[in-house]
Amino acid sequence: MRPGLGREIAVRQAAADRLCAWGGPADGRPLVWLHGASAGELLGAAPALRELAARRPHALLVTYFSPSGRTALPHLGPDFASPAPLDTASHLDRVLGTLRPELLVFAKLDVWPGMVAAADRAGVPTALINAVVRDGSRRSGVVARRLFRPVYASLDGVGAATEIDARRLRRLGVRREALSLTGDAAFDLALARADAALAEDGERERFEAILPPRPPSGARLVAGSTWPRDEMALLDALRGGGMAIRWQPVLAPHRPTESRVRELLGLCRSRGRPAARWSDLVRTAVEGGRAGDVPAHAAVVFDEMGRLAELYTAADAAYVGGGLGSGGLHNVLEPAAAGIPVLFGPRHARGDAAALERAGGGSACPASRLESRLAAWLDPTARRAAGIRARGVVEAGAGAGAAGATLLVSVWERGRPGPPSARGPEGRRSGPAPPA
Repeated sequence: MRPGLGREIAVRQAAADRLCAWGGPADGRPLVWLHGASAGELLGAAPALRELAARRPHALLVTYFSPSGRTALPHLGPDFASPAPLDTASHLDRVLGTLRPELLVFAKLDVWPGMVAAADRAGVPTALINAVVRDGSRRSGVVARRLFRPVYASLDGVGAATEIDARRLRRLGVRREALSLTGDAAFDLALARADAALAEDGERERFEAILPPRPPSGARLVAGSTWPRDEMALLDALRGGGMAIRWQPVLAPHRPTESRVRELLGLCRSRGRPAARWSDLVRTAVEGGRAGDVPAHAAVVFDEMGRLAELYTAADAAYVGGGLGSGGLHNVLEPAAAGIPVLFGPRHARGDAAALERAGGGSACPASRLESRLAAWLDPTARRAAGIRARGVVEAGAGAGAAGATLLVSVWERGRPGPPSARGPEGRRSGPAPPA
């Protein structure tokens, strides 16, 4: 059994009781339910949900699968949030019957068969926004497609991130009339967070005031959402010659638990690099001090969650973790929006990472090539040019938040007459045409 699986099941079993005890908005506002696997998916949905709220005021319920989903909540401002209930009829029928949402929205990837079926029984319209289907997705196999085809065919509206995703979604079973090409609002969110941090008195200035000054003729590398394999490869790449004293690495592990932070501090020191904990630097700053006694080339282990996008704005280059192993490459748009070049491992199926590489704003590097790429990026002219190209990729992909909101309004309007008696052929809901 996977470590923590029993506790995870218990939390999700209790979630149905917690949601039913909340009971929905007390003021009678219509309820929209947003579900995402984790922080990344939920954060990407924020622009569309904010735009939807401006067009159609509503209460918002947010559920998530991974505990990291909690870090997205400040950007969504839900009326209530909870781990998702178990994907079973008994749990979901009870929750939907109690809360009676008017719209159920899935973010990016995490379409649950039980949740879709329960929404269909309850007459609740369903939508999927920022929808992607990764190359080699397990849902694309022959057997999986047969199992999931009715689920995807039941969705009332799907906003695909790219044309490739749209084709893959059609193969999974999404109906042609339900499918739109809206883009991925993660681009919008990355730009909004970066611009806010880069503004005067923004987060970048606060990070700069706490972090050690950059090494002479050197640069700062923020390595975000890293796993042990990423950290070992990076620290090894930064050991040689002038690299050791000209780069200041700031390491933000994917799960900054106390044990992981201590392990990472020890790993840095075992590679001959001084290391400091971010929270200790913050404490020193609060007490009126400055990180002057921390060497400029020291590694800083960032032990805070939820501020990685802002941290990238205080960097000169970025490394994004997950692409050296099998865990999946993490968010490359956040550092790109900050206008810095992005390094990542080659094991990924992310279209945004591929776009960065094509544009010259990012580079997919195996561990063996990290040292040469980082050495090249010590040239500020090369760094700046690559950073401009990285930012351009994110700017070109923006605009999906408004398109996603338009899709959600349309689904909501069509689905309002949605009890079973109003459904059309094959159980699909029928109703009036969307408003002009």
